[in-house]
Amino acid sequence: MAIIDSIIAAFILYIVSLIINNQIPENKQIPKIPHRRCSAACSIILLQISIEFRFLFETLWGYVYFFVLFVNDFLVFGVMLTIFYFLYKKLVFKFGSITKEQFYNSPFLRIIKFFIIIVWIIAGIFLTIPLFGIPMYEYDLFELGLYWAAFAVGFNILLTILINKFFPIEKRIPKQPLKYAMYSGGMVSYGIWAIQLIVFELYLKRLFNIVLFQQDIRVLLCVVAVIYTTVLIVSLKKIFLPKARTKSNQRIQQSISFLEQQQTSRESKFNMTTEDKQVILDVQDLTTYFYTEEGVVRALEGVSFDIREGEVLGLVGETGCGKSVSALSVLRLIRPPGVIEKGSVVFNGEDLLKKTEREMLQYRGKDITMIFQDPLNSLNPVFKIGNQISEVFLLHMQDELLVEASKHDDKSIYSIAREWSIKLLKDLNIPHPEVIIERYPHELSGGMRQRVQIAMGLACRPILLIADEPTTALDVTIQNQILKLMKELHQKYKTTILFISHDLGIISKMCDHVAVMYSGSVVEYGKIQEIFSHSYHPYTKGLINSIPVVGKKQDKLTVIPGTVPNLIYPPSGCRFHPRCQYCFEPCDSIDPKRIHIDQQHVVACHLYDPQYKEQAEISKKKAENMK
Repeated sequence: MAIIDSIIAAFILYIVSLIINNQIPENKQIPKIPHRRCSAACSIILLQISIEFRFLFETLWGYVYFFVLFVNDFLVFGVMLTIFYFLYKKLVFKFGSITKEQFYNSPFLRIIKFFIIIVWIIAGIFLTIPLFGIPMYEYDLFELGLYWAAFAVGFNILLTILINKFFPIEKRIPKQPLKYAMYSGGMVSYGIWAIQLIVFELYLKRLFNIVLFQQDIRVLLCVVAVIYTTVLIVSLKKIFLPKARTKSNQRIQQSISFLEQQQTSRESKFNMTTEDKQVILDVQDLTTYFYTEEGVVRALEGVSFDIREGEVLGLVGETGCGKSVSALSVLRLIRPPGVIEKGSVVFNGEDLLKKTEREMLQYRGKDITMIFQDPLNSLNPVFKIGNQISEVFLLHMQDELLVEASKHDDKSIYSIAREWSIKLLKDLNIPHPEVIIERYPHELSGGMRQRVQIAMGLACRPILLIADEPTTALDVTIQNQILKLMKELHQKYKTTILFISHDLGIISKMCDHVAVMYSGSVVEYGKIQEIFSHSYHPYTKGLINSIPVVGKKQDKLTVIPGTVPNLIYPPSGCRFHPRCQYCFEPCDSIDPKRIHIDQQHVVACHLYDPQYKEQAEISKKKAENMK
């Protein structure tokens, strides 16, 4: 029994430690990894000590009556908890990255001290039983009363949580004040019952043989329920809800101030000239490989481009050129067997490739959002459309929701999020949005799902919006509406957009700059007017010449011969050289350099490398003669 009791005590110690830290506000918690490791280590050490001392005391029990006191469970747990307190202080810095400021600002140790005091008080009460010779019987009413009171408190807390969840979400009591009120009600009701049980049942009745009333389980349940409910209601109305309202008002004021500063900052940046605008996304030498059974797929090979604030960059190229992989690499959404091998993705001065997964969650969906190409796999099939759109607002736009809800006494942030979801669907010309938000994704058509996904991408008015062929599944009329909506978003909220498409017509309407991709690398980058009027790379020229021109009669459209190469075995040198009519000697063996035609126009082609000027001229003349 000594071993079992010690294991149970050590396990309870570890669980209590985790629960206490989790209940502390997140900004004051001790970091979870060092906390878990240190708590586990302390519990294991105390388990070993407890087992050894229990064996010692139980062995000496038969010889010295005094040692019977040390077999008391509460006393042993009190000793373990006290040692845990001092061990934890010594060891926590050895189990992970935690600063002294984080440690001493956390109320964790203060709460542990409070529990130590409570455990020692209970242990002291149990120590009086053998000291005073108070009789205890099998299935003793005193112990049963304590266990039943704990059960009654737990039952009442569970009932409170269920009742609160029964109400509509906008009418529920907020979690934080309700949690504190439940804890207060539970501790007070259990404490009052335990005190009367100790005084009347243990001391008066058994020690002095004074019987005032008989203990009854039914009375226990009623008394605990009444005290718990009274304390819960009073503490909610008088203490915790007023405090929550005060904090909410302070948060609203902070939100209003933050949103005003954000709006002013965005407007000032949007009104800057192109040269003065800050580069919001700078991708340099981004390389992503997929390690498959057939071989290594070199999906991206040294991709580089940048986007300035308030601009729209188009990413164009044939299917399989790496456009979607580039977008997924920016957001760190590449799944195994894909690996981002090297490069940098600097967003607002921070390299996203150096961030942890938890830090990336702060960027995804809020500062950077993505409209995925496949709407069926991008929506959760088990949640309603309204819940999925509202979740975006609730996770990433709490400041805006609080400010809006503060203007209406009868509305909560949940009802505001629902209203915004309906409005967003209306803006996308989705008929009967009040009905659509109550449906599941499988109940909608492909085009409808795509528009819902676009709504989720536009919901948070992101700093950077990545649109991966957002109009592919839509008809021409809906395409025009979506493009118009994205333009309005760009103008109203100063959103920077990375627009991925193989349709040069859409790119010409939407974008300020264009990056042309071929076989995993950017072959030409420049202003939209320059690319369409004076393109340099043979691949870019081929794409533009393949577009039919209204009013111009042609027997056959111009095509680029061949196909995109297999990226497991890409061609050596310039990857476009097997399809290029201007191909000459270095093209099949040497990777082309990035040549700056002017400050904002870059092309990766040997034709414009001064090193191969004479050979390039000969190649151009041969190509013209062949026409």
